[in-house]
Formats: sequence, C-alpha cells, structure tokens
Amino acid sequence: MSFILSLFKKTRKVNITIAGLDNAGKTAFINYLLSGTFESTMPTAGVNRETINLPKLQINVFDLGGQEKFRVMWPQINEKSNGLIYVIDSTDHERYEKTLEILYDILKRQVNDLIPVLVLLHKHDLPNKIEMEKFLVQTELTDYNIKWACFETSAKTGIGIMVAMQWFISELEAKN
Repeated sequence: MSFILSLFKKTRKVNITIAGLDNAGKTAFINYLLSGTFESTMPTAGVNRETINLPKLQINVFDLGGQEKFRVMWPQINEKSNGLIYVIDSTDHERYEKTLEILYDILKRQVNDLIPVLVLLHKHDLPNKIEMEKFLVQTELTDYNIKWACFETSAKTGIGIMVAMQWFISELEAKN
C-alpha cells in the first residue's frame, strides 16, 4: 500500500540557475530564500548549489559566480536549466548596459525558450536605483519569445522576494 501512496507523493526535481554580474546580490537572495533573513556573503567562486524543498517540488539552485573569469562556465549549466533567475544590481548604473548585454546573450545562446525567466531589479531598498518603469522601457525582453517577469527586490528588507518567487514557482510547476 505504501508503494501506491508513494506514486501520488512524487516530488518533481528541477534545476534552476541564478546568474548576474558579481556583487548583484545573487547569493544574498538565495540566503534570504533559505533563512528569511539577510546575511552578509562573500563573492561566489565558481558555482554554489543549494536545494529548496517544497511539498511537490525540489528546486536545485545553481548560484553562478558573476566575475568574468567564471562566466565561461555559465553556458554548460544554463543549457540544462529548467528556469533562470537573472539578478541586476539596480544601483549599479556604471555596469547597467553590461548586465543587459550578458542577459541578452544568455537568452540568445544559453537557455531553452520554454523555461521561465525571472529578472530581479535587486537592492531596491537603496537610493539611486533603476526604477521598474525605466527598466521596462529600456529593455529588449519583449523581443524574445520567452515567459518572463520582472520584480523589484531586496535581500536586506525582503521587498518583492516572495511575490517574485510565487510567480517563478508557479511557472516551474506548470512545466510538467
């Protein structure tokens, strides 16, 4: 009988990647998801892996180091991903064009068109941030035939994190 019950309690496993330039807040975002609080982090060297267990979904998160020397590893990991979270430091005006260029490259060459893409305008609790309206006007995301959403978030305050993840998880669950 337990075998029959186990058939109905199947946990689906998905792999997602979280990418973005160094110091965008990727690891802080993941730590917030895991603990519900902000924790200071060190730069990711290579790839970190974390697991988030939900009732019917196990999410293996591959946190990709954003420094240029680690970006050569991204394609082989992104190509196998069931979902992408791309984190933009919304206060880094100096590298704004660079982060968009990298995002577009990932979308063109590294991920399947059918996976959900969550774009985070992160560190939104800080002054001089890029506002959502400006981002949406400037971005070329509508040029891609992908399922995407963008949210303003902060790992320090928790702003936007839960609503962003609700969207992302519902998209992952919808992909049977």
